[in-house]
Amino acid sequence: MDIEELDHGRPPTPSYYPTAGGRVPSGKSFNNRIYFLKLKHSASKVLLLPGTLSQPEYCPDIPSPRALAWSEGGRVATYATLCQIRICSLDMPPGVEKPEHGGWILMSYVAGSPMITADLSDAILTDLAKQLGDIVVRLRRNIPPQKRCGNIRLPSRKLGEQCVPVVDGIALTIRDIIQEGIEVNDPITTANEYYRLRLTDKLRELETSNTYAPNRSLAETLRAFISEQLPHLELTDGDGIPSGEFVLTHYNLSPRNVLVSGQPPRITGLVDFEFAGFFPPVDEFLNDDVVNNGGEWPREFYEAYLARLHEKGVATPVRGFDPDVWNRNCWLETLVGSIAPWYLPGGWKGEELQAKLREAEANAREMLKRLIRDHDKYREQAIQ
Repeated sequence: MDIEELDHGRPPTPSYYPTAGGRVPSGKSFNNRIYFLKLKHSASKVLLLPGTLSQPEYCPDIPSPRALAWSEGGRVATYATLCQIRICSLDMPPGVEKPEHGGWILMSYVAGSPMITADLSDAILTDLAKQLGDIVVRLRRNIPPQKRCGNIRLPSRKLGEQCVPVVDGIALTIRDIIQEGIEVNDPITTANEYYRLRLTDKLRELETSNTYAPNRSLAETLRAFISEQLPHLELTDGDGIPSGEFVLTHYNLSPRNVLVSGQPPRITGLVDFEFAGFFPPVDEFLNDDVVNNGGEWPREFYEAYLARLHEKGVATPVRGFDPDVWNRNCWLETLVGSIAPWYLPGGWKGEELQAKLREAEANAREMLKRLIRDHDKYREQAIQ
């Protein structure tokens, strides 16, 4: 099957997403290969290469893929049910010493097609927004919040206190920030530490990548902010954004990952839990508003979605979050994305690339100015 066939009927990928990829090392997972398998019996399966495990045990009614089997290196496979697991070795084809590809996950197939919002009326969009809101409410309420922040991963070392039991004999661990390629040894337990890790990683990119060399004058101010102001920023509000509490976050709620079926359409699937994890309650909304510029959902849909969450008691940027705390998180997220933008150099060269770098630097400096000014204002109030 060629790429044109695979892309038929799929909503176009936003311009700010990568559209080309190559072989990636273990632990990286952009541009996965996906195979749809038809078995002799009626069930359909999906083979994802590679990826991470998503198995929402606490929300059996959420229409999402279930991991049935997986292999991290291609030589040993794990098969799982809700009550037990089985591990077995895999035979290599004659003449093959090791798999050409690494890990894989065999998942259940979820029916439906990606939501194409341009084809839907305002009334249908509003109804689907309420359906998605109900799903997110169940994910946040039925899956217990965690005291650690990070992605959901299979343990790669001895099981410890960072692990979350799933079934007898296996557990998941909450650690690392996969989407940024950040690995950690100690648990992330505060939003400030979460941003310290991300900003420090971006600072490293700024100082080591030739692409960002013109913007390295940012480094001194950024390093000082990380050590002096960031630890003291109030990034929680005790209510809508509780301190030390991280909620299950899909991290990529976009039309292409929401599957719909029937007329009138109903949401029959929620896919791509690759970067799912336990993150601050604001993160899902930051990914919508800041990272994706609010451009993936029509305004009517997103407003109805936020209203449904509020109606069900989930805090949102519109109602429930302290405005000052929300602004700080927005500024930090914008800062992270402006220090060493992942989309550069992209297809830009010469003066066009320099203009993009100047724009990113200006954004970073503006966010630093706002954050430092905000920190100083609250410090003065505390002294008084």
